[in-house]
Amino acid sequence: MQSAGAAAGVMIATGWSPFSYAQNEKIRLALIGTGSQNRVHLEEGIAGNPHIEVVAMSDCLIPSLIGGLKTLIPDPQKDDPDDKKAAIAAKQNAFKPHCYLDYRDMLAKEKDNIDAVLIATPFKTHYDIVMDCLSAGKHVFCEKTMADTVDRCRNIVAKCHETGKFVQVGHQRRYNPEYIHMVRGYADGRAGRVQYIEGQWHRYGDWRRPMPRKKDPQDPTGEKTIEYELTAAEKKLIPDFKKMINWRIYQMYSAGLISELATHHIEVVNWMLGTPPARVMATGGIDFWKDDRDTYDNIVLIFEYDMRRGKSNHIIPSPNASVGQIEPTEMMKPYTVRFTWTGTLQSSLKGEGILFVGDKGTFEMHERGFDASGRGGWFQPETEKIWLDPDTGEQTKDDKIIEWIKQTGQTQKYSKLIEKERIVFKGTELEDDAYVKNPDVLQFEAFAECIRTNTVPRTNQMCGLMASICDIAAHEASEKKEMVTIDPAWYTFDFETPDPFVIS
Repeated sequence: MQSAGAAAGVMIATGWSPFSYAQNEKIRLALIGTGSQNRVHLEEGIAGNPHIEVVAMSDCLIPSLIGGLKTLIPDPQKDDPDDKKAAIAAKQNAFKPHCYLDYRDMLAKEKDNIDAVLIATPFKTHYDIVMDCLSAGKHVFCEKTMADTVDRCRNIVAKCHETGKFVQVGHQRRYNPEYIHMVRGYADGRAGRVQYIEGQWHRYGDWRRPMPRKKDPQDPTGEKTIEYELTAAEKKLIPDFKKMINWRIYQMYSAGLISELATHHIEVVNWMLGTPPARVMATGGIDFWKDDRDTYDNIVLIFEYDMRRGKSNHIIPSPNASVGQIEPTEMMKPYTVRFTWTGTLQSSLKGEGILFVGDKGTFEMHERGFDASGRGGWFQPETEKIWLDPDTGEQTKDDKIIEWIKQTGQTQKYSKLIEKERIVFKGTELEDDAYVKNPDVLQFEAFAECIRTNTVPRTNQMCGLMASICDIAAHEASEKKEMVTIDPAWYTFDFETPDPFVIS
C-alpha cells in the first residue's frame, strides 16, 4: 500500500482551485436514502453543522422520501399560529421539486446544484451509487459498509484516484474523542503490548421492521390504515419490497451482524493496530429466530493480526515484575494479536463494547458514553504483584529475598496482588468540552472541512476498503466454517492512496 502521508488531511492532486469554496460558503449536500439512518444524520450531524445545506434528496420509497422531507422541514405543531403553518408548508412545497425516487435522476437534474452526496441505503446497494456519484464529480459520504466484494472496494479506491474526489465512510468512532484518546494512549505504550482484544454487540430482537402502511381510502374517519402498496414507479426500483424493508436480515441486501455491527469494531482494531488482519475464522447460524431470514442471528469471529516491526504498531513492552524478566530480543520478534467478536440477536445483557487487553493495562470502550448511561471509555491499569519480606511482612524489592521466595516455592505466601483504580476518561482525562459535540456532528464537520480544504478525511476510502475486506473475509469464513486468509494484494495499489490509519 502506498500512503499519501500521516497528516489529518492529504491534499488531492487534481485540478483543484483553492477558491472553489469560499470560507463563508456552505457545502450543498444531497441525500440518497431517507430512511432512519439519514434522518438521524439530519437531526444530529447535519443539524449541528452550519456549513452544510441539504439541497436535494432521493429515496426509492415514497413514504420514506416524505419522511425525509419532514425531518428536514418538520411539520408545524397543532397549536402553531396560521402564519407559521403557512410558512412551513411553503418551505416544504418549495423543496418538493428537489425530491426524487431515482437517485440517478437527481444526479442528472441537480448536477450543478450539489457538491457532495450522503448515501445511507442498504449495504449491498452502495457500490453502484458510490460509483455514479464519483463519476458525477461529487464527494461522497457513504454509510458503512462501503462495498460487498473486494473488486468493488478496489474499484471505488481507483475511481477516487481518477476523479480526485474522496469517499468518507461512516465509521464514526474515529471522531469519538474517547476512542481517539484510547488509540493515542495505545500508541504511547500506555497498555503495553496488547495481545488480546474482545468485542461484542449483543441485542435482543428479531431485527424486523413493520411494513409501511397508509390511510385506508375507504375509511371516512381517516383513522384506519392498510398495508402500503408500491406504485409502478417504485416497483421498477424495488425488486423485493419485504426484503428491502427488512434488509439487514437478507443476504440480498446485507451480511447481517458482520456488515451492520461487527464492522464498527473491526475498523477500530485496524486503526489501533495500524494494520489489517492476516486471517479470520468464523462460525455462526440461524438458531433462534427461525423464520425466512438468511443472515445469521448469532456469530463468532476470530481475527489474527500479525505484528511485525516497521510494518504496524509493534509494541515492545517493558519487562513486568509480575511475570519475570523476558529477554528483550525475544520481545522484538513478530507476534500475533487475536481479536474475538461475538454478535447475537438473542440477548442484550452484555450490550455493545470492546476490550483491548495489554500487559500494562486494559482499555474498555462503549460507544454509548455520550448518553445518560455514562458507559464510555476507561483504562484499567494491570494488577501489580508485590513481594513481602518473610521476617517483617512488609513490601520488599530485595532481589535476593525475592529469589529465595521463588526458589522455595513460597510465592503465594509472600506476595500479593495490588488492584489499581480504574480511570474513567470522562471528567478525569477528558474535560466536559470534549463531549459538547457528539461523534455524528464531528464526522460531518470533518466531511465539510475536507471538501472546503481539498483534504482527505481519516475515514477515507482506504479505511472503508480495509474494513470492508475484513467483513467480506469474515462472511466467507462463516459460510465455509474455515479460516480465510486476507491477501495484502487486496489493499495494495500502484498509485498513491490516503493513509487509513491517521489518528487525528
